[in-house]
Amino acid sequence: MDIENETTDLAVSSHAQKIGVLATQLGYDGSLTVGALEDEIRFYQRRTVEACLELGKRLILLKELTPHGEFKQRIEMLNINERTAQRFISTALKFSKSDNLSVLKAAGNQSKLLELLVLDDEEIAELSNGGSVNDITLDDIDRMTASELRKQLRAAKSDIEAKEQVIKSKDQKANELLEENTKLKSPAQIKKRAETEQQQLAKKALEEISAACLKMHNDTVRFTNEINSVIDAIEQHGLYDIQEQLEANVIAAFQQIAQTSVALGVQIDFEAMVSPSWMADDSNNDELDVDELQQLQHNVETLLES
Repeated sequence: MDIENETTDLAVSSHAQKIGVLATQLGYDGSLTVGALEDEIRFYQRRTVEACLELGKRLILLKELTPHGEFKQRIEMLNINERTAQRFISTALKFSKSDNLSVLKAAGNQSKLLELLVLDDEEIAELSNGGSVNDITLDDIDRMTASELRKQLRAAKSDIEAKEQVIKSKDQKANELLEENTKLKSPAQIKKRAETEQQQLAKKALEEISAACLKMHNDTVRFTNEINSVIDAIEQHGLYDIQEQLEANVIAAFQQIAQTSVALGVQIDFEAMVSPSWMADDSNNDELDVDELQQLQHNVETLLES
């Protein structure tokens, strides 16, 4: 039992020593008890830079003193939400150094001081030494309102992020181009690319041929349907006086097709096409159809000779 008590006493003593060191680092010389810290937190809950720092120091120490999970309950009793408490703590950790007094003085109030939390330690040191950060000096901080300071800091941060993104994108693009260029210059890639280009050209040409032939086929089907409609009208209404004109127009259309084949340099055997060998012995061929086919062949040959 004595050993357990000694172990507990050592742990408490070690923790107390740790808190004492932390208080010294923060520049706090008050009482290190929960009650005293809460009283002082209430005292410093006012909107001044000094109060903000002092409040943050005491919140840090209170967090270290309270058991795990109890800190949130205690700050809620002090009417401080967790996010606000964290901002006070961050402020104390960032600005409690003595060489940052010029920045604290320029801030002047808690609102502007909290806006400066977006700056890193190097940027704060630069301001303290009379320099500027994102075109903002201590005089600018002193002159601006909290909303103006917030707006300018955010605008500067957005500009920096945008520039970094542009640089990153350019570097990435340059690396990709370099890698791609290296690959393209290899003999294997040159050969492969040449073969691929030929294949693509051939594929495109075949697609165009297929599309053109399909279009002509569809047009021919429509042509046939329209001519059949006229033939039906002739038979239904006895319009036999236009029969010759119909036939002449159909012949002219096929003559145009024949002329097109010549212009394309494609040899077409129209006789074999309209009278294939397998139809030579077909006894069911109508004599009138044969005569018409012979007349069409004669017209095509005459056109080709001309």
